[in-house]
Amino acid sequence: MQTLRCLIVDDEPGAHYVLEAHIEKVQALQVVGHSYNAMEAANFLHREKVDVVFLDINMPELSGLDLLKTLGTARPKIILTAYSEFALESYEYDVVDYILKPISFPRFLKAVNKILQQEAPVEKPAVEPLVLKTGSTQTTVDPSEIYYVQSMGNYVKVYLENKCLIVNATTAEMEKLLPASCFVRIHKSYIIATDKVEEWGPRHVVILDESLPVGQTFKINLNKLKER
Repeated sequence: MQTLRCLIVDDEPGAHYVLEAHIEKVQALQVVGHSYNAMEAANFLHREKVDVVFLDINMPELSGLDLLKTLGTARPKIILTAYSEFALESYEYDVVDYILKPISFPRFLKAVNKILQQEAPVEKPAVEPLVLKTGSTQTTVDPSEIYYVQSMGNYVKVYLENKCLIVNATTAEMEKLLPASCFVRIHKSYIIATDKVEEWGPRHVVILDESLPVGQTFKINLNKLKER
């Protein structure tokens, strides 16, 4: 995991000292800036790449929440900090967490771990290669190389990036062989790789510049595809 760049925004120097000490204990975090009011923070965010902002709510002139409202949807991850007398308006700004001062390291770490878990790469389950009967021979194919499968009665065409295999199997048999996490049936004659779709419409998808039909009874599968 890459190091996350952190900005501390607080009008109290002591809060900067505490947060920086906590951040230094976490290898995945790095302090790249200190701002002592909201305007300084806004200018810093305009100039520099920042992944995480520790943002105090109660600051003079422009509060932390006021700053948050100006950042838009492409904002860094936000962890709000405040004393107990300053209640958080709401979580409508999609903040990661809200920490009360004084900030203990265990409570700080709990908030940071929420971000680290979000940033951790999701490992895809290992997929076994397929051994397909092609004529009188057998061909081993990595499922990730398959773009789509087309029915030809008791045979299927398996389309890879630069070639097509004629396989001795039915569409139903191929549907059982292919991992359901990566493939979906969109028509009685077509099974597609969900990550290979270039374009989709209500009645078709495009893969390898080919427009493939979506069957009426398979539209629910298309909706699942769009959600992935």
